[in-house]
This record gives sequence, structure tokens and C-alpha cells, in this order.
Amino acid sequence: MGLKQGTATRKAGKATAAKILQAAHDMLASEPLVRFTLRNIAGKAEVSLANLQYYYPRREALIEAMMKDIDCRYRDACQSAISAQSASAPSEQIKAVLRFQLEDATQTKTRQFFIQLWALLGSMDNFSGRYLETLYAYDLEILSKPIAALHSNLAKAEVRDRALLIASLVEGLMVLVGDTSKKRASTKRTVDLLFQTALNIALEPPR
Repeated sequence: MGLKQGTATRKAGKATAAKILQAAHDMLASEPLVRFTLRNIAGKAEVSLANLQYYYPRREALIEAMMKDIDCRYRDACQSAISAQSASAPSEQIKAVLRFQLEDATQTKTRQFFIQLWALLGSMDNFSGRYLETLYAYDLEILSKPIAALHSNLAKAEVRDRALLIASLVEGLMVLVGDTSKKRASTKRTVDLLFQTALNIALEPPR
């Protein structure tokens, strides 16, 4: 799965593997899905197709590596958002993560990247949702942690349900609203309402 075993162990190899991942990321974010081929990605990364396939023999291997890379990117971004707000209290951590996620979800490149990635992942597992579940495992984790800290007597299943509802709201915004920079006046109210709704789900006391 992902990077071929035994490859990219040296500094230069790791740099090449990272350059290929970035090229694949950029292609999904800015070009039509039909162009997402190993040959085109190799060209964008300025490496030969044979060199790319040394690290990622199949497109599936590259996509699996991209999923791990996305996980790392979003872990770092969410933690940076929390640190930037000096958010030590669980409620403030939730607010910091939500603000970051909502802002990110309304960027054109983010929207195109994930919508095209969803299609790729669906084609890999016959739309069973297995890869999507893996992709969003960290999203649910980072939302669940402060919810659980806020409500020590809340069952794990309900903590996850709340995190799942919040994640669904954010992803729905990405699909239905899109780039708010192009229509900021008409969508700011929607984004603000979604933020408050998601926050209420997290903060609501157990019944």
C-alpha cells in the first residue's frame, strides 16, 4: 500500500517521492480528472514515468500515498489553527478547527481537489466507501477529541455521531456553496450559520 517498500529511504529519494505527491495534488486541484494519469503527473513533477513508477508502480499506490499525505497536511493545519488561537479549552479548540475547515472548504482548489479525489477513491473500491472512511478518519478524530473532553459522560458512539454530523456539514458546504470569495456577500451568512450550528452540536449537553 502506498510507497513501494524499500524506496525513498535516502534524502534524495524522499525528495523525489514528495515532489511526485505534490504534483499529483496540484493536478487534482487545478486540472480535469481525465488528465490524472501517471504519465501526466510525471511530466508535472519533471521526472520520467519510469522514475515515478519506481516509487509508485500503480496509480492506486500513488493515491494511497496521497491519502497519507493529506492526513499529515490536515493534522499539521488543524494543530496550527489551534496553536494560532492559543486554544487550550476544548470549546476553543473546536472553534479553531471549525474556522479553519470552513475557510478551507470554500476555496476553489480545495473543492476541486476533494470532489475529484472522491471520484478516484470510489472507483478504487467500487464505491463501497472503504477508502472514504479511511480518508476522513482523522477528521472525525480531531473533532471527537474536544467533544469527548467537554462531555466526560457522553458515550463514545454519541461523540462519534456528533463529529460525523459536523464533518458532514463542512463537506456539504464544500459541495453546495463552493468558493465564497466569488460571492462573499451571499454566502457569508450561510457559512456563519453553519459554524454556529456545528458548534451547537459539539457543545450541546448530553440528554
